[in-house]
Amino acid sequence: MSYNKLKSLVANVEAIETAMKIQVQGRQATAEEKEILSRYSGFGGIDAYKFNLLKNKQMFINQINNGTIAVRRIDEGGMDEDNGMNFAEFVAILSGNTDLLNKAKLDNKIMQLEKEQAIFKKERIRAERKIAASREDIEKAKRTKDCFIKDLEYITSYEGTKATMLLNLPQATAEEIGRELHRISKTYRSGAYATIGTYAGLDLLVRSEYNITGVFERNMFFVAGLGGLKYQCGLSGALPLGFVDASRYPQGALSKLPSLIEKQQKAVERAENEIPVLQDIVCRKWSKADELAKLKLECKELQRKIDESLKEAERSHSLPETTSAEYEPKAA
Repeated sequence: MSYNKLKSLVANVEAIETAMKIQVQGRQATAEEKEILSRYSGFGGIDAYKFNLLKNKQMFINQINNGTIAVRRIDEGGMDEDNGMNFAEFVAILSGNTDLLNKAKLDNKIMQLEKEQAIFKKERIRAERKIAASREDIEKAKRTKDCFIKDLEYITSYEGTKATMLLNLPQATAEEIGRELHRISKTYRSGAYATIGTYAGLDLLVRSEYNITGVFERNMFFVAGLGGLKYQCGLSGALPLGFVDASRYPQGALSKLPSLIEKQQKAVERAENEIPVLQDIVCRKWSKADELAKLKLECKELQRKIDESLKEAERSHSLPETTSAEYEPKAA
């Protein structure tokens, strides 16, 4: 009797379904079920046993449902999930259907290409966002630099007396001014800026700093520019220890203007140099787009072919079998 591939596939499916039913119910196979199981014509041995485990079948079904059919991989001998062939390929080999195997391989190639495409798109989106952020940084740096330049021009061209004057000490020596500033530093408590005097027509400010728990840390002193920018006293905002040096803190704060202007200019140039590189990334086209489209068309056609073969198998399986007894002549 010749080998019927389709009939063998139907017998395998029936055997698999029977094995799953027995395993779910947790019982031994009946004589009739043993006969059905004996018709299984897969690889046999350990491969057939592992494939018939309910856990492995259900995992395969779950992979189909969540779209990870080509992700999980198994070893030919050990069903290792980290390497070897993927589960779809294993099922395809057991079924004897080469179309299933080819589709499993196509699905794997498509999955890998789609991963590459996703990375490519992610990099392009990141570049687009970086361009927008860089342009905002450039505008902000230019505005800040313009304010620095105006303040520098103002203080350089100021013709009046460049001296520290406190609101509560209109007439005082440098040492008296410094002493009063230190008193303010010890007693002032507020997170809001407060005006305490002037220097060359610019306001002098003080503000308290608190830590995250709300405990007072120190008072900081500033000079307010024409455009509202605030120039900090020294690195920390704290006054120098000497009274005379403390009275001259506005000069020290404003002396940093040239270096601040240079720093903003460098920030503008750095951002402007980055934009062409980022634009090149945005304008690139993914080189494997045509290959992916072609593979998807092949996969779609192969799926259609598989669906047709499965429908044909179902039709053949549903036809009633004609036994020889039906043709035995009736006794005379």
